[in-house]
Amino acid sequence: MASEKILVVDDEIPILEYLERTLKHLGYTSVISTDSAEKALEILESKDIALLIADIHMPGMGGLWLIEKVKELNTDTNIIVITASQNLEDAIIALNAGADRYILKPMHMGDIEHVIKNVLEKRRLIIENREYQRNLEQKVEERTKELQQALDILRISQEKIKSSYIESIQRLTAAAEYKDEETGSHIKRVGLYTKIMAEELGLPPEQVEIIYITSPMHDLGKVSVPDHILLKQGPLTEEEFEIMKQHTIIGAKILHGSESNFIKTAEKIALTHHERWNGTGYPYGLKKEEIPLESRIFAIADVYDALRSHRPYKSPVDHKTTYRVITEGDLKSSPDQFDPELLNIFKKIHKRFEEIYHTYP
Repeated sequence: MASEKILVVDDEIPILEYLERTLKHLGYTSVISTDSAEKALEILESKDIALLIADIHMPGMGGLWLIEKVKELNTDTNIIVITASQNLEDAIIALNAGADRYILKPMHMGDIEHVIKNVLEKRRLIIENREYQRNLEQKVEERTKELQQALDILRISQEKIKSSYIESIQRLTAAAEYKDEETGSHIKRVGLYTKIMAEELGLPPEQVEIIYITSPMHDLGKVSVPDHILLKQGPLTEEEFEIMKQHTIIGAKILHGSESNFIKTAEKIALTHHERWNGTGYPYGLKKEEIPLESRIFAIADVYDALRSHRPYKSPVDHKTTYRVITEGDLKSSPDQFDPELLNIFKKIHKRFEEIYHTYP
């Protein structure tokens, strides 16, 4: 603090000289003095003054005017005013105007030392705190940028992992298409059917995406089914049907053990997509909520597309007939094989199923 610039202003030269001597005696090495408020303002505008010591009453513009001008400059200059003991009201006015402290005349070295030390210490703390806040804001900004960069890197990594999983799903799905050309359009359609059902049910977008991407893997296990059964022209025998049913278990085994939510969901759908709400499905005869939600959604999509599509053992039927079979039943199926809530959703949006079917015939 000893090197801070101090400006002393008083029209009485003896007082001015006394203050200069006292300040230098106290160790302040950079003291500037002038005898008018106007001259003091010129100095304040050109130099970085830490402390202004000014008499309140001077010819011309006095100390109060100078205080106002200092505040307009918006500097870190602190202000001590000098006033006679009988003019304490002036000192209070000066404090209200922005002065930090006052010194009463006649002045004593001890009083001067104490007041200046306190004012400069206060100034130092304010400046240090401001600098600390500035550094803190800068550090926060830097850390925020670093965190954002780390999050961006993580997001890119997650996107790459997600893309890898999706690519794996698409390649595995292609394996299911390999032996049955009809499956190609089928897997596109059922993916879209399940997507609009999941959206209408109000599932979160992330869960909708997972179901949409993974549902086409439902028949992955059919790669293990012999061609003479898979492509048979006509109904399967009881023994052949038992072999066909194994595609659910084999598909789940192929997908088992992954940490990916995509693959885990695909495993559930592969295993349970032929289970029925009324317990008549396979491979385990699960009932109602025992069946994963993804498979309950997929069940309607799968049956709709199976009825609409040509198979080696059957001819396709139109949308109106398909809607009636799903909602009313026939000799081979009944509405109670579907989740009632999902069946109501199907009734609401069945025309969109028809649109998807004609888009990917």
